[in-house]
Amino acid sequence: MFRIAGQEIYFSCPVPYLESYKVAGAEREVAAFPVDGTRTLISRMTGWVGGEMRRVETWSAPPGTLLTVEGGSDCYISSGGDAIVRANETTEVTALDSEILLGPALVLALALRGTWCLHASAAVFGSHTFAFLGESGQGKSTLAAYLGASGGRRWRLATDDILPVTIGPTGVVAWPHFPQRKLSMQAQPGTRLPERLPVDRICVLSPVDKSALPDLLLLPSRQAAQTLVSHTAGARLFDPSLLAAHLAFCAEVARQILVYKLAYPHNRDALPKVKLLLEITC
Repeated sequence: MFRIAGQEIYFSCPVPYLESYKVAGAEREVAAFPVDGTRTLISRMTGWVGGEMRRVETWSAPPGTLLTVEGGSDCYISSGGDAIVRANETTEVTALDSEILLGPALVLALALRGTWCLHASAAVFGSHTFAFLGESGQGKSTLAAYLGASGGRRWRLATDDILPVTIGPTGVVAWPHFPQRKLSMQAQPGTRLPERLPVDRICVLSPVDKSALPDLLLLPSRQAAQTLVSHTAGARLFDPSLLAAHLAFCAEVARQILVYKLAYPHNRDALPKVKLLLEITC
């Protein structure tokens, strides 16, 4: 049993990358995988998994969901998202299998538990948490890493690429205890932070010319919600009920949190100016 993003989740096979998230002494029984049960296709797409574009499918397989990724082992996710089971436990867990388990399978399991994973890096400034949304290559990891490395005790890196988020009685909450697969096990930033952090600002990176000055533009609520929808990991795997819950979540986050477009010249010389600009908003 592992505690990830504030949730206890069972994996049926060993995943070395998760050792630091293991809950000592916690065991559980999981229902058998429904090998011959009725299956109904939920979604079929292509996605970047294991270093290449692969066909990815989700199937309704009561009482849970079947996830298949081309070239990898099938996974069964329990209906409550509290267990992830490999369909064939007799085969070796390959590097691709590990990426499936810690990528789409874990993201889908957390979504079933009301925790949504944003494609976002994050950094903490004092008591304020900033989430940085952006497509691959737009510099969100570079920005968050710079803030964590250059800010002394004032800034701390929280996540590199994926940020689990929920909404509760106290507002929007980030859960940084989540495996950042682009970083080594020893370099996981979230394990050195509290399990939960209040989210204060969300910034979506908008590339501009390298000679331009960084700038922040507050997005209207509707555009902010659309931005959150488009930057949620695994959303194309969701069934209609999860899609509806996800849309409601994005709308509520946009209502509660300031969401900015950050004009970001992807240039290391601009990073100190971006840092100052973010600090001024607090």
